[in-house]
Amino acid sequence: MTDTNLSRPTAPPAPPAGLLDQSNVTWNALEGIEHVWYHILKVDPDARIVDLLLKFSANQRILLHRHHADYSTLILQGELRLYDASGTLTEIRPTLSFVEKPAGGPPHSEGGGDIDCIAWFSNRGTDGMIYEILGPDHETVATLGLPDFHALWLAQVPPVQPSHPA
Repeated sequence: MTDTNLSRPTAPPAPPAGLLDQSNVTWNALEGIEHVWYHILKVDPDARIVDLLLKFSANQRILLHRHHADYSTLILQGELRLYDASGTLTEIRPTLSFVEKPAGGPPHSEGGGDIDCIAWFSNRGTDGMIYEILGPDHETVATLGLPDFHALWLAQVPPVQPSHPA
């Protein structure tokens, strides 16, 4: 017997957002850059890809910067808040939002919401500069490129890998 008028159960309400278990992540910091930590997952110089996790402090902003590589982000915990060069909040990316952006765009800053934000960033398509760090007058104070990320990746504690039970 076929009943075409079956009602579908409604989905249960989503549980409140929780904190991501970070016990398998070794966070690293760059000297002089506050309120953000990194853990590089993979650098592929041939494919010109840098995949990393970034952790942004809650209710803080990082330095003004520009992206010089196409990138994707997936927010794993909290929300990522973006601010224009004047400090005005321009975008909020909630947990599990996925965004793809081309290289370029205006200078901006980012930071966590009410809890630390953890985001996966995938930077693609450049063997040169990926991030340009800017000073108060929008002057370049530092750059981070694929060779820099490759050196940082080789120097850090390797990412945790899956286990394979016998």
